[in-house]
Amino acid sequence: MVKHLIILFFLNIFFVNFIFSQINVNFNADTTVICEGGIIQFTDLSVGDIVSNWQWTFGDGETDSFIQNPVHQYNYEGVYTVSLTASSSNATQTKTKTNYIKVRKFPDADFTYTDTMFLPSYLLYFHGFVINKDDLDYKYYWNFNQTYYLQGNSDAIYTFPNAGNYIVSLVVEAGKGCRDTVSDTISVTDVLEAPNIFSPNDDGINDVFVVKSNGVNEFVLDVFNRWGAIVYSQTARRLQWDGRTSAGVLLPCGNYFYHITSTDLKGYKKAGVILLVK
Repeated sequence: MVKHLIILFFLNIFFVNFIFSQINVNFNADTTVICEGGIIQFTDLSVGDIVSNWQWTFGDGETDSFIQNPVHQYNYEGVYTVSLTASSSNATQTKTKTNYIKVRKFPDADFTYTDTMFLPSYLLYFHGFVINKDDLDYKYYWNFNQTYYLQGNSDAIYTFPNAGNYIVSLVVEAGKGCRDTVSDTISVTDVLEAPNIFSPNDDGINDVFVVKSNGVNEFVLDVFNRWGAIVYSQTARRLQWDGRTSAGVLLPCGNYFYHITSTDLKGYKKAGVILLVK
């Protein structure tokens, strides 16, 4: 019995020493996506036996590092595999992370914007893009009021409060310390425009009489037939007419007269003739 206890005691010491003499090698980076010339901080996370030697391989053909927590600069676009070999007086182990670091070109950002008959003049649709786009994700930050940026998508819709000139900026971020900013001065106009012909025949082309306004002020649209009777009326910030009466009855082809006024004190007025064809 005593003999068995002695054997178990020594076996226990052996396994404890064996476990603590091993190294569980691990590491991380403060970022895994940068642009050319970017610097990454690597941190050794190894546990187990006391490590006395480190060898880092960064995958880009540059000189290895032999300190515990190195920094490394990547100068060329590509995807890189990083390895850490850690050694103690009892063991050596290597940890490899394949395709761990992604280095990309600095983004070349730009944007366009759209002002069409179907959008209020104070509302603009913006489309941001990267001229030298790659397959990785980007972050987009828009600034419409020169005070703060809002993170969003590559596309943005913004309603300006008044007519005037506004500086719009877009920041595209591709990784740590890797971004580009583009700005443009946008002229926002206050308009009240209407077409002179439309064809509500459900062919998807010019089916609706759309009044282009600023989208902020409220307007009243009255449509009259040739005898001066109101056949359609609408109060809204965005006016449109589908060629039907207010009761939903499709009207015949011909000339109709419209009158537009604002419900506030702005004094907007517009009148004209609209030709309904099929």
